[in-house]
Amino acid sequence: MTPKIVKWVPVVTPLVILFIASTVLAAEQRKIRKYPIPEHGTLELSVPTPWKDEVHKPQEKMAPTIIFNPAKGNDFQVLITVLWGKPGDQDFNGQEKVRAFVEKDGQNLLPNAAEPKIVLQELKGVDNSGYYYFLTDKAPNPGEFRYMTRGAIGVGNLFLNFTILHRVKDSQSVRDALSALQEAKQRAK
Repeated sequence: MTPKIVKWVPVVTPLVILFIASTVLAAEQRKIRKYPIPEHGTLELSVPTPWKDEVHKPQEKMAPTIIFNPAKGNDFQVLITVLWGKPGDQDFNGQEKVRAFVEKDGQNLLPNAAEPKIVLQELKGVDNSGYYYFLTDKAPNPGEFRYMTRGAIGVGNLFLNFTILHRVKDSQSVRDALSALQEAKQRAK
């Protein structure tokens, strides 16, 4: 038995080193990006470094939408609309309100989906909680995204409504976007 184990050690060791190096490299390829939110400080999102971003804000004090795209191509698009409640509305982005919003939103989109029902998934970070669902467009037009992951999460006193459009069902970009939302932080002014 011992000779077989010894033969595997030279093969396994480089694989372990390669795995550790790729894990460290993946962690290093994220960047914290900061977005000023009118009268609500700054939203911080840790996203893959190559992602391109733009902020669409129709008017000065209106809710901004942060849009992420890949550095090359059009495999995905992430849209995050940042909302806030009226002064004194402490439960604006509470877990039950977020859940009810996401569930209703999904029910509204269900007629155009291949799925027969909405399956809510919890999205939980250290300080954030929300929900999301996944749908497949049953009749996408040429060039349109076939898959959509959509939901909302409460971050600080903000409500992040997000849509992830993607061409690959189980895409790394979806996992990266959900991770960014789980780790999102709101910083005071």
